[in-house]
Amino acid sequence: MEPRSPAELHLPVLLTAVQTHLRPGPGVHCLDLTLGMGGHSEAFLAAGARVTGVDRDPAARDLAAQRLAPYADQLQIIAGTFADTAEALAAEGAQFDAVLADLGVSSLQLDDADRGFSMRTEIALDMRMGDGCPETALELIDRLSELELAQIIWTWGEDRFGRRIAKAIKLARQERRLNTGVELAEVIRAAVPGHQPRHPAVRTFQALRIAVNGELDQLDRLLAVLPKLLAPGGRAALISFHSLEDRAVKHRLRDHVTAGLLGESSRKPVIADEAELAANPRSASAKLRWCLR
Repeated sequence: MEPRSPAELHLPVLLTAVQTHLRPGPGVHCLDLTLGMGGHSEAFLAAGARVTGVDRDPAARDLAAQRLAPYADQLQIIAGTFADTAEALAAEGAQFDAVLADLGVSSLQLDDADRGFSMRTEIALDMRMGDGCPETALELIDRLSELELAQIIWTWGEDRFGRRIAKAIKLARQERRLNTGVELAEVIRAAVPGHQPRHPAVRTFQALRIAVNGELDQLDRLLAVLPKLLAPGGRAALISFHSLEDRAVKHRLRDHVTAGLLGESSRKPVIADEAELAANPRSASAKLRWCLR
C-alpha cells in the first residue's frame, strides 16, 4: 500500500468557518501560526492569498512543504513556536490581513505512536510537539514533586482526583512499572474510583501535554501581541479544543476590545455542524473565536 498524502492524512477543522471569517483572496496576506500539515493554508493559497506559515514540528513543516509545493511562490514557512514567532513579528512591525491559530496537538502528532502522546502507545512517554520543548513527559514527572504533579493535573487537567493520581504515578515510577502511555493509563485507571464516562486518564494526559509544551503560556503570549499583528481591518481566528484554551481566548479578546485594541470579537464560539462531525470526528471539541481590528 502506498503511503497516504498529507491531504489524505489531515482534514482541517472548521475550514468553512475559518474561510468565512478570515476572507482569504488575492492581495490578502495570511499568517498561519500553526501550519501543521497545511490544510488551512492550502485553502488560503488556493484562494489566491499569500501565506506565512509557522510550526515548531520539523515533521509537520516537511509535510506541509510537500502538500503546498504548487503554491511555493505564495508561501513562506518559518520554524519556531507560534508565541516566539508572533512576538518576533510584532517587534518587527509586521502586520497581516488574517491570522490563524489552530491550537493543541495535531493529527500528525496524535497518530504517530513514536511521539508518545497516546494512551495506547507501548513506547516511552514523550509528548513533545517539536522545537522549544526541553523535557519529555517522563522527565517532567520525575522532576516534579508529588504535590507539583498534583497541581498540574488539577489545574490543567481539571481533574478533582489530581492528588490521588499524582501519588499513584510517583509510586509507579519508583517501582519501575510506569514508562509507556499504556502503563500510565492503567496506573490512573487503578487510582480513580468508580465508573467514569470516559477513560479517567484523558485529563492527566492533557495536563502533561500542556505542561511539556508550555501550551497555555504560548497562548497567553500570542494573545498579548495579537492586535499588533493585525493590519487595520485585519481579522484573526483562534481554534481551541478544551475549556482552558477557550476561556483564555474569550477573555483576552474581550479585554482587547474593551481597551480599544480590537474593534470586535465573537460573542459565542463557532462549532462544527453535523456534516463536519460525520466527516471529521476530531472536530467535535473544536471552538472557533474570531476578532476584527
